[in-house]
Amino acid sequence: MPLPPPSIVDITARDGAPSDTTTYVGLRGVGTGVGVADGVLAPEAAPVADVVTTSVATAGAAPREAEAPVDAGTGATRPPPPSGESAAGATAPSRRDRHHRHRRRHRWLPWWLAVVAVVILATAGWAAAERIDRPPPPTALTAAEHPSVTVAGTVPPLPWPAKGQGAVSIPALGYTAQSGPESAVPIASLTKMTNAVVVLHDHPLPAGASGPMVTVTADDVAEYDLELHNDQSTVPIRTGEVLTERQMLEAMLTQSANDMAYSLAVWDAGTLPAFVAKMNAMAVALGATSTHYVDASGYDPGSVSTAADCLRIAAAGMADPTFAEVVGMKSVTLPLVGTVPNIVTEIGSNNVVGIKSGYTSEAGGCMVLAADREVQGRSVLVIVAVLGQPTPPPTPPTTTTTTTTAPPPTTTAAPGAAPPPTTRPPTATTTTTIPLNDLNVPDPFRYTRPVVEGLLDATEAAVVPVTLATAGQPMGEATAVWGGAAHRVPVVAAAAAWIVGWPGQEVAGSTHLGSVPAGGTAGSRIGTTHYLLGTQLETVPLKLATTVPEPSWWWRLVHA
Repeated sequence: MPLPPPSIVDITARDGAPSDTTTYVGLRGVGTGVGVADGVLAPEAAPVADVVTTSVATAGAAPREAEAPVDAGTGATRPPPPSGESAAGATAPSRRDRHHRHRRRHRWLPWWLAVVAVVILATAGWAAAERIDRPPPPTALTAAEHPSVTVAGTVPPLPWPAKGQGAVSIPALGYTAQSGPESAVPIASLTKMTNAVVVLHDHPLPAGASGPMVTVTADDVAEYDLELHNDQSTVPIRTGEVLTERQMLEAMLTQSANDMAYSLAVWDAGTLPAFVAKMNAMAVALGATSTHYVDASGYDPGSVSTAADCLRIAAAGMADPTFAEVVGMKSVTLPLVGTVPNIVTEIGSNNVVGIKSGYTSEAGGCMVLAADREVQGRSVLVIVAVLGQPTPPPTPPTTTTTTTTAPPPTTTAAPGAAPPPTTRPPTATTTTTIPLNDLNVPDPFRYTRPVVEGLLDATEAAVVPVTLATAGQPMGEATAVWGGAAHRVPVVAAAAAWIVGWPGQEVAGSTHLGSVPAGGTAGSRIGTTHYLLGTQLETVPLKLATTVPEPSWWWRLVHA
């Protein structure tokens, strides 16, 4: 293509001075071209720039400040190129340069595409793995609605005493029964049970231990002498004698010694009234609200209670190892006495393990017995009480008759007269009797013993074993819901359990369920069921009968 005519700018010296600046005029409108300076073509002129000014030093002329380039089209002065930039550097890149640059830019494209693909795949894989590893829907656990158990059988009729009061108690079962409405009556030496409970509460004594030493005082001996004179039950003591707490308890409980009841009371509380107040407080604390004491031994008929209250106190005593050990002794050895048998002769026979008897003319025959009932290898304590039982008639009182003959009167007959007739002197008779309450009653428990023993035997026989659960017995179910269906697995008892009970009793049950562990495999422990009756507590562990079904990995991926 022919070149357009160049546009030439007249170069003149500023202010008439010789020009030292050569102006190259670019050719407009072409991608490449030549410049003209003084009739010579300048190669590689810039395609866009119209004027490029280059300073040329003129020989013999001083350097002058370069003038700003002038736009050939408009004649306006253009700013000079940046410092250090030459005319050659301002020229447009060639086609080859542009091609090389294009190739350099596109060389990294596959790598960038590969990185993006890896990121996308990794993200998709992580999301899929997270969905697959996500736990399955939670498994719901449902317990049986009624884990409670009713003791089978019919409540047996008990041989209650025809007179007085009777009551039975089985502490382990929480079972009590009584013969009928009760009112407080004198209980004689059954009062000593509370005496011992208070002493052991204030001065605990480990089983088999002797306990602290107690010195017998003159006041103790004076009380003993008074009781002996009143024909009360006592054991001999003397001033200065040293007895252990254990020996004093043995004398009081096995020999029913009133003097020991007094000595223990004063040793514990300082005075008899203070100790009696403790006894009444203890009765209230044990729930024996119909009981009231006025002395420490029960000799005073003002100490009263009921058969049911006596069993509450007896149960508290039998729960103390030392109390139970003492009342279960068939004989004891005491100072000044030697070895003597327990006055409760039933101990040691027919499973009887204690505890106390009492008698006064006001109280009649009173007795509390405890026995161990063996049920399938388990021992169950059964306690019965009877009050106000008839007693044999006392021994007839001894009557002493004393005859006194008065001497005949002295008379003197007149001389020669006949002597007066002789008459028999009058006879005087004196009769001595013993008060009725002081009369001796041979074997005062003769009628009490058969009643209390029959009641004890019948009560023992009524205690029966109760099956609570068998191994593998269904106790509930675990339900997992997924895939539009409910997947159920039985929850079963992991072991068998049983207790003892009284016919008709309700054994309370409660189930506590945890959560199904990951995997939910067969045999996994997931909870417990507790059964409670009286003081008996049985725990049944619960487990899964089979493994809980879980969704497949594909189902989790699609539905999670």
